[in-house]
Amino acid sequence: MELKMRKKWSKQNGTSLIELMIACLVLMIGVAGVVGLIPIAIGTNTRNRQQSNSTVIAQMVMEKILSVPAGSTAALVISDCTPTAFNVSTTGGGAPLLASGDVNFTAAGPAGYSMNYTACGTGGAQSVYDVRWNIQNPSTYVKLITVSARLKGGTTGVTFFSFPVTIRSMAGQGS
Repeated sequence: MELKMRKKWSKQNGTSLIELMIACLVLMIGVAGVVGLIPIAIGTNTRNRQQSNSTVIAQMVMEKILSVPAGSTAALVISDCTPTAFNVSTTGGGAPLLASGDVNFTAAGPAGYSMNYTACGTGGAQSVYDVRWNIQNPSTYVKLITVSARLKGGTTGVTFFSFPVTIRSMAGQGS
């Protein structure tokens, strides 16, 4: 009986060299596919960070404009980290709008309704955002505000496509 068991075990072979090479090839194809996704993930992460920064800057400008009541014509000042001071007009007018209601970035930004806001990061990195706004006065007591911001450039010299962020809000006489 022991001899019969030995014969069964002795007929079992290990992994052949061809099987091992096929397994390595499958593994290399899988690793190469994952490695190809890393630069895409890094680029998407960077673009999402810039979109978040654009949103924060547009929200800051919107809050400044909303701090002035609809009937008032007060001018505000916003400073960036360089520190450059920008005049923010709160009267009707501003950057031209597209048919969709978004700010037209192909036209020149009008004075008082646009700025190149510099955001400073760690290690001396700076990013410049093109910020523009439009204020419409449907009545004496209400103003409709549209603020858009987009990445314009950075000190690293790497420029990539980033959609503009647009925020809209209404302000009344008492706001």
